[in-house]
Amino acid sequence: MRAIAIFSPSRRSGKSWLTAALGRSLVRSGWRVAPFQGQTEITHGYRVDPLAEVSHSLAWQAWAARVAPSTGLNPVLLKAPSPTEDRLDSLQMLIQGRGIGTVTRTSYYENYYNIVRPLIRECLLKIQADYDFLLFDSYRHGLYYPIQGDTDQNFEILQGLGLSTTGLLLVDCTHEGEISQLWGLWQRLSTANRKLIHGVIFNQWQGDRQTEIDITHWVQVHMQLPILGFIPPLPHLVFNPESLLVFEQSPLERLQNKLRIQVLQLSGFRDYGDFDPLMSEPSVQLEFLHPADPLGYPDAVIIPHTDEAIAALEELQKYSYPQQLQQYINAGGTVLGMGNGANLLCQKTRLQKDSFQVALNLMPFRSQIHPPTPQDLCETISRFPFPNLPLRGLRLPYDIQNYDSSSGYLELFETPNLGLTNQTQTVWAIYLRNLFDNSPWRRFWLNTLRQKRGLASLPTGIADFAERREAVLEAIANHFENHVDLRSLLPDLS
Repeated sequence: MRAIAIFSPSRRSGKSWLTAALGRSLVRSGWRVAPFQGQTEITHGYRVDPLAEVSHSLAWQAWAARVAPSTGLNPVLLKAPSPTEDRLDSLQMLIQGRGIGTVTRTSYYENYYNIVRPLIRECLLKIQADYDFLLFDSYRHGLYYPIQGDTDQNFEILQGLGLSTTGLLLVDCTHEGEISQLWGLWQRLSTANRKLIHGVIFNQWQGDRQTEIDITHWVQVHMQLPILGFIPPLPHLVFNPESLLVFEQSPLERLQNKLRIQVLQLSGFRDYGDFDPLMSEPSVQLEFLHPADPLGYPDAVIIPHTDEAIAALEELQKYSYPQQLQQYINAGGTVLGMGNGANLLCQKTRLQKDSFQVALNLMPFRSQIHPPTPQDLCETISRFPFPNLPLRGLRLPYDIQNYDSSSGYLELFETPNLGLTNQTQTVWAIYLRNLFDNSPWRRFWLNTLRQKRGLASLPTGIADFAERREAVLEAIANHFENHVDLRSLLPDLS
């Protein structure tokens, strides 16, 4: 296994997007690629399971490499408890996605770094057998903070792993002084660590050809390194690998004009990625709510599919959710259940041959809860909230037992038994996983919520979520390949 490590003399230099672009470029050439961030400093995490999260930049890099984001690829997080708090004074430390306490940056290095370093190395060792390339996105600017001597934690982590490591220095040209940044970093590196650096890339470059020639000559003379590329800004692409999943420029809506949608964090709910499309909407404030917390009055509540539906029902009953949800609907709220979450909306439900149990009683039917079941790809046509939209997703178990057309509930899709809604469209039962990935349907559904608030409708003629994400990753990989040539360092890439 080979490692390509990206270092930089400054923060926000573009290491994260370059790692994602490089990963997609290598994958397109047939290589097996794993991104790795030993430790990352964040304000918001991307949830990968009920208890764990990773950085958004690692999630993007994993999608670029066509692997699932996991805590094994990002074992240590230092997270500001809120965007307004000073990162220097208060950081939540998460080990493999789970919070274990609050530290300052200084106390982390003094008291904890030597404890977590073996974990970082262990995670690196575990992924070596399954991949051809490890893409190492270095922490912060790549140097120990505060800088003391020539200690470089990222180099230390890579040493002794038996990897063939190619280090690249990425220099941000957004502000003047790129050569000073580069030279200052170079002077602080030991002779041994300098040997790991095999090339330099200038990012956000807007200089002329003669300046490129002069810089290339200077770097070759003073550092004996090749310039691998001058990457200009990529226009007309909204992409920030350290932010939420947003693909478009849009006017900043006031917080009070955003739709608040709450997803209940039930026992057995694991498919957080199903809600990435809603998270990508600039007009939506998506929240994951534990049933122990009071419901309040969001614009919509989603009861997700769960593999432990009876435990989830007991959880909801414990915290009076049948009453809370009924009061919420009576006040004009919207509830959407998916899969077994939809089955819980019924009057009563049962698990296989067990007797019926009282459920949430929001729909006048009985249902049967299903254990984990293989999900088949399904293509259908919508009837509501807008007719004739082609849709695709994975079919979830359906078993509403006493439904008939006289109930006043309407079939949501042309394919029978995929979903129901009542005549006021305040209760939705859906058995099509990944439905929100279908962007026109998602936008029409959001517009039904916006109309209740008197807000303008969102445009609906947009590509599906997965297509938009892939288009971004392909665009940055193309931009990278157009301006960076790694063949001199890695000739077998061509």
